[in-house]
Amino acid sequence: MGYYDPLRDYLLRCEGDEVALTFAQIEGILGRRLPASAGKYDAWWANVGDDASTQHSHARSWHAAGYKARAHRTEGKVVFYRVARPVETLITDPTPAASRGEGRNIALVACARQKQSMPCRAAELYAPSTLFSLSYIYAKGNADRVYILSAKYGLVDEDEVIAPYDETLNDMSVDDRKAWSSRVLARLAQVCDVQADHFIILAGRNYYEYLLPGLAQVTLPLGNLPLGKRVELLRRLNASFDEAPSGAEGAALWLHRLFERLPRYDWQGIDDIPFDDGISILYERGETYYGFARVVHVGAHTAPGRLKQRLADHFLREDRNASILRKNIGKALLNRTHDPYLDIWSLDTSRYPNQERENPRSQAQVEREVSSYMRINLAFSVIPIASAEERLRLKAAIIATLHQAKDFEPSNVWLGRHSPEPAIRESGLWLKQGMDAAPLTADESLLLARIIVPG
Repeated sequence: MGYYDPLRDYLLRCEGDEVALTFAQIEGILGRRLPASAGKYDAWWANVGDDASTQHSHARSWHAAGYKARAHRTEGKVVFYRVARPVETLITDPTPAASRGEGRNIALVACARQKQSMPCRAAELYAPSTLFSLSYIYAKGNADRVYILSAKYGLVDEDEVIAPYDETLNDMSVDDRKAWSSRVLARLAQVCDVQADHFIILAGRNYYEYLLPGLAQVTLPLGNLPLGKRVELLRRLNASFDEAPSGAEGAALWLHRLFERLPRYDWQGIDDIPFDDGISILYERGETYYGFARVVHVGAHTAPGRLKQRLADHFLREDRNASILRKNIGKALLNRTHDPYLDIWSLDTSRYPNQERENPRSQAQVEREVSSYMRINLAFSVIPIASAEERLRLKAAIIATLHQAKDFEPSNVWLGRHSPEPAIRESGLWLKQGMDAAPLTADESLLLARIIVPG
């Protein structure tokens, strides 16, 4: 991930034609300070033409989201104003839209070179291809409608009978691919709601690149993985939740798949949680794991009925002594800028004599920065677990399961990499406890699956 990709991703989520952000808010989105020149020179915020290849990386970030910038340095803010549909579409949240009550899930599956030798249903024509077959299984399990992206016929219904052919977009020129994409988008507009529906595209870049600007909600579960990696990932994604996962990496991916079935909340939705006891699973903007939102924190409470209050302690109550998560995020923010107040922030100032060392003004400023960062960058899901003993055990087991996966790593720009705590930097989690617990057993994995995917 590039330095300014989090800003691009934030703007891609925005719906308005103008988005005003303070410098502090932008730094919260980026997870790091802006360079000093951003606050000194208007030229830093210049929009250098419309050719992204001529722009600096920071300008490319808002250009990719369809915006240009107008800086108001004396006011410490920037207004981003929309000039075009984004040239890229956010792909970090593969949660099926239907599970969130937003439109339909529409899967688009790319055709394949391997084909049957006679005319047949589109869903059957490409069956000789392992990649297509696995992609089609995933599409059927996660979408309300499935269409095939055919290099020859364009958008094809899965039940439409078509004849074999020998064409692929991989051999076409850019102009031909753009023309093909325009035909597909025109057809999609006839059979789908390109604004409200959520499109799950299982295809390579040549097939989806020029479709993205015409679709409002897109997920690319396979990203840009090479062929072999796509097949391996699809085998894992298609595995049944009725079977416990195997291997450390398989178990970590299984958990992320499972957690994507849960509703997602932000800090303003705490009161909307329909139960009072459970485990919280937190995600952070820009952090992904095989295309899924990567888990960055797992929380549990001991006293009954305290789930919502614990989340309020994290997001709403500006007191780092009441939330180790707030304290750890504050440590990373302060350590990133080598702020000497880190030593005071790290103390428990609810106890004497540490109270006397606290600077109220500095303390309040850091609390505000932590709140801003968390509210902009963190979201969460919750799992209903009534028993306190079971909550604490499952919390530790989930943490240990994630920690054991060698490929469970944070991005290079994750704020936690600035933490003074080695356990946080190395684990990719805003936690220092639970790493060495026993990972989830097969029975515990299936218990979670039954809770999250009942029936």
